[in-house]
Amino acid sequence: MEDLRVLLPLTLVVLVVVLAAFAAASFDALLKGCFELRRILRSTSYDFDSLLLKSPLVPGISVVFAPRDASPESRALARRLLDLHFGRHELVLVLDALPPAALDRWIADFHLVRRERVVPEDLPTEAIRGYYVSQDPLRLLAIDKQPGGVADAFNAGVNAAQYSVIGLVDAGAEFIPEVLLRLIRPMLGDWDGTVAVCAVAPPPPVPGLVGSIGALEWRRLWLARCGAFSAWQRLLPVPGAFLVVKRDAVRAVGGFRAGPLELFLDLHAAARTNGLRWRTAFVASPVSFRLAARSWRDLHRQVRDDQRQLGSALQPLRPGPGREFFGLFCARGLRPLLETAAYALAAAGWITGLVPTALVALVPVIAIGGAIVTSMAAVVLGELAQSSSMAPSSLAILFLAAIPENLGYRQIRNLWLIAGYFGAPAPKKRKRGHPVKNRAPAIETSQKR
Repeated sequence: MEDLRVLLPLTLVVLVVVLAAFAAASFDALLKGCFELRRILRSTSYDFDSLLLKSPLVPGISVVFAPRDASPESRALARRLLDLHFGRHELVLVLDALPPAALDRWIADFHLVRRERVVPEDLPTEAIRGYYVSQDPLRLLAIDKQPGGVADAFNAGVNAAQYSVIGLVDAGAEFIPEVLLRLIRPMLGDWDGTVAVCAVAPPPPVPGLVGSIGALEWRRLWLARCGAFSAWQRLLPVPGAFLVVKRDAVRAVGGFRAGPLELFLDLHAAARTNGLRWRTAFVASPVSFRLAARSWRDLHRQVRDDQRQLGSALQPLRPGPGREFFGLFCARGLRPLLETAAYALAAAGWITGLVPTALVALVPVIAIGGAIVTSMAAVVLGELAQSSSMAPSSLAILFLAAIPENLGYRQIRNLWLIAGYFGAPAPKKRKRGHPVKNRAPAIETSQKR
């Protein structure tokens, strides 16, 4: 008992110090992100009518989209991608092992006919069953392939792309038709150095407590994981993002091993390992975003999905690119776990009388109080970076929503984050050896810049 009387308070002291350090690091990231976003937004041009950007001299973009089904939502997203404003762009639609009924639905909707094509086999993929083009005047190439998963589908799309820049979009994103015109600007400004550009912004707020909590989540994400990570050259895609990346860079890292998040991890790792002058750029203006949560169920789903992606991609204790993002692992993996443990130990110590009351009270002061200050700072710093044009009363409601957010929701969210991160599937190993020979011959080769 005497050992426990010493060990339990000591453990709580260590946890309180660690949580205080996490809170300070979070505030530092918000501050860094605020000044970086402010710099980016001040240098942003809103001219979509530039003849240069729509000129054939600008490198073309092949947007790769791998739908999971033939649902109306997937087909509507494909049509929106075909309607993007750009000088030269195409949609590469990768249909990975869709059942015959779903494939027929795509063929009927877009009037697809089979064509023979010769496609480079730079990246390993499962066998291609056929290539299709539309009889309508659509810049569309559809690929029917054997089952291989998301990464395999992306690799097949990169192989078949005719342009030197690859576009990728989150399936749940809302975006403006001019998004490619905005994304290509940073790449043209430094063509030799910029290998990828990411665009995302907080969604328009929705009323209610759920909407306010979701808006606070988005402000912290936008300032830290977008703004600060961009300043530190550690930019990673977040939900709702629209991306462009050079095809040669994708090939240089061996293609996709999972989704866009893992691709960016590999790009950062390759640049540091090989001493390359690669950089990623961020577009902070509202050209792409994920719709705001309108219910607790939506909020749970968004938090869970984002956390599962991070948990699957970031493995800092294993060899690989995830080790370069140990700070993000601490914020999204360790912090919820340690904070929950601190609550449990403080409650146990208070009930048994083994921990002084002052030390027990210090746990919620640091954990909850620090989180409230961080959320309130995100509101202020977000407005400093870019005014949201919110009415003063709405801004005050959002500011004060940091209190109920951290008095109940935060503790439940910690459980979601723990389950999402540590319950995420382990990343798959990259395929080795030569790609599987495509079965559909063809007539066209990749067109480089």
